[in-house]
Amino acid sequence: MGNGAKNKQPVMKVTGLTKCFPGVKALDNVDIEIYPGEVHALIGENGAGKSTLIKCLIGAHRPDGGVIEYKGREVAFASPFDSSECGIEAVHQELMLVPWLSVKQNIFLNRELKIGKTCFFDMKKMEAASRKLMARFSLDINVNRPVREYSPSIWKMIDIARVINLHPEVIIFDEPTAILTEREVESLFIAINDLKREGVAVIYISHRLKELQQIGDKVTVLRDGKKIGTCDVSSCSEEELVRMMVGRDIGDYNSRDSLTPGKEIVSLDSVCLKKGQSDVNLQVHEHEIVGLAGLVGSGRTEVAEALIGINKIISGTFKINGKKCEAKSPSQMLGNGVVMLPENRKYSGLILPFTVSFNTVLCIFRKWSKVFYVKSKEKEASEKMIKQLSIKTPSPYQLVSNLSGGNQQKVVMAKALLTKSKLMILDEPTVGVDVGAKGEIHQLMDDYVRQGGGILLISSDLPEIIGLCDRVYVMYENRIVKHLENDDVNEEQIAKYMLTKGEEQ
Repeated sequence: MGNGAKNKQPVMKVTGLTKCFPGVKALDNVDIEIYPGEVHALIGENGAGKSTLIKCLIGAHRPDGGVIEYKGREVAFASPFDSSECGIEAVHQELMLVPWLSVKQNIFLNRELKIGKTCFFDMKKMEAASRKLMARFSLDINVNRPVREYSPSIWKMIDIARVINLHPEVIIFDEPTAILTEREVESLFIAINDLKREGVAVIYISHRLKELQQIGDKVTVLRDGKKIGTCDVSSCSEEELVRMMVGRDIGDYNSRDSLTPGKEIVSLDSVCLKKGQSDVNLQVHEHEIVGLAGLVGSGRTEVAEALIGINKIISGTFKINGKKCEAKSPSQMLGNGVVMLPENRKYSGLILPFTVSFNTVLCIFRKWSKVFYVKSKEKEASEKMIKQLSIKTPSPYQLVSNLSGGNQQKVVMAKALLTKSKLMILDEPTVGVDVGAKGEIHQLMDDYVRQGGGILLISSDLPEIIGLCDRVYVMYENRIVKHLENDDVNEEQIAKYMLTKGEEQ
């Protein structure tokens, strides 16, 4: 344990915390104690109550019952701004930066350094401080450039730097490593260990249980809004934690039996793309899951975007079912039997202010609503998919924004499955998804290819790629540098070509 909790008072103490929403009890009499100089992990399936608990701690939600104590005094924060003023900060799962502002402006937003006693901003001091913070994470970037020019993983590191720069007494990390590279994760863990030595209390939410052994001191498990237990990380195995989370034993969720490939669905032959990817050769057949591996920024998503008409093909040949095709738009490619589940489900895959039902049928309603919208058809189709995918929602008419991350991802899957497309492109389909929901999504993928579909899977989770894929294309600096099959689909081979420039295809 960091500095240990012996002879220390908790910096935060929660007793009997309860929170209800229409149709669901999100938190049910939860107790938890957070100590300085300690990383307290919070785990549970999607919908277990983790995010609700965090929002209650920072004042984003008002609890319906229970007591929150901070530094020995009962508190009731009216807003996240109030909790921030008291020294409690959160790095949220969603990217929280202002895209058109520079890196340094985001880091010092609402906390700008002034020149003496004037009202003028000291841009030079903010620039120097921002560079120092970025260097702490081994990032050499131009802090004067807008953050929109950088990748999502860099955004996340900037957001983390922004929070650390506030020198809080409690930091909440909600899935901080979901979109980070391995090197960035290492830098983050070094920073967290520094925070522990400084006496900062850390609440760490992650679905990556292996990370807990590296960074955690204690772990609390939530299930269906209830606290199942708290234990020292060193005394709990991964299998025990999974059982506590899901209430049952689960098998290897990164595993499936290969099938005999069928006809070719799509192929790219010597393709060059507008966004810079070149000499791309790739095929996907019926009954197979094909992996597209590579570091963030290697060009994986851009290749997938070419298949749905977002990234223009400049040269080379693109074929669907053996016939040449010109991909002009996602709607045109949907008509050709190609559908894509984007990496950012909240902003690209869903319309958050709309219902689960409407989001589910978003890609198909025009088939049965030529003139008038047929509400009964929407209800019939959505209820079928909610049942088939075990989407946890009080009602089809619940706002999709109120669902947990895993259930939101299932809605995106349901939307894609209803199109009955032949090729499904999945970009990081299980990021931020708990171990139980991950297994269910993998089963849906296996069912899809067994029924004759093909899947192109983009994932930064190598065990997921290795366990599910029949073949793997590895990308490095906008090129496919290796095509792996059979026994060559292993972590050593994939990592070798992800991290070094290969020449073979």
